[in-house]
Amino acid sequence: MGKATNRSALFLDRAYIDQKFVELRSDIMATLDAKFRMVQDRENKIISMLGGAQTQEKRAVKAPVEKQPSVSDEINWKVEMRRRVDKMVKEYPELYADFNTVLRRVYVKMRDVYGFVSEQAIKEYRNAHPGIERASCLDAVSDSPQWRSIFEPVLSNLEEDSRKEMERRRMAAEAEMGKTRQEIIQPLIEARGDKSNYGCATYTLVKGRLKKKGVLYTNYEEGYRRDTGIKRHVSNGELIENIPALKREFAKAVGELLAEQKVVKHDGD
Repeated sequence: MGKATNRSALFLDRAYIDQKFVELRSDIMATLDAKFRMVQDRENKIISMLGGAQTQEKRAVKAPVEKQPSVSDEINWKVEMRRRVDKMVKEYPELYADFNTVLRRVYVKMRDVYGFVSEQAIKEYRNAHPGIERASCLDAVSDSPQWRSIFEPVLSNLEEDSRKEMERRRMAAEAEMGKTRQEIIQPLIEARGDKSNYGCATYTLVKGRLKKKGVLYTNYEEGYRRDTGIKRHVSNGELIENIPALKREFAKAVGELLAEQKVVKHDGD
């Protein structure tokens, strides 16, 4: 048998050691679990932030603009014709009392020259569009390419005639106010750029327009000689200055030519 020593014997309890290992493993697992949860929370936060940015981006994208239905040629044409007719009523109240006054003038011209019958046109329009309760003659015309092609030039001619008529009236009024023939014709001479002596070329032009309208100086000359007893030569200028009726016709012809000259100049510009 061995000898006893003073060194304390160290006894290790295996159960105690196993318990400590279990506690240590639990601590390690708890620490790892906490770390995992921290990382997972960060990832969720990042994903949430990215998702919000994508949502904002989607909101920033504008919805595609819906294509508006196109307006038909018939409607565009009718709107334009109404605008032109309204303009005529506004500019020439002395000639046209209202919108329908202009249209009646156009329809009468279409009837007399092209055989247009408004009642028949409206009837055909209603047959083609049975769902329409009320229909105007302008509706019927706008629905027919044939009548549209006739209506528009007739309206254009009426616009031109209206300008001429108003210019004739203006010049005739000036003649009534005592203006001389030279004062009456001078605007036309200047508008034409006439460089002939005293505007002789323009006087000849006006004389031709009067002749075209059946106004002849010779017809007035006979009455003038009879009323005055003059035997000598009488110039056209003298007739114009002394016969009010001829002076008015002269002024009207000047006004008409002046209106045409303005249109030509405008088209040239």
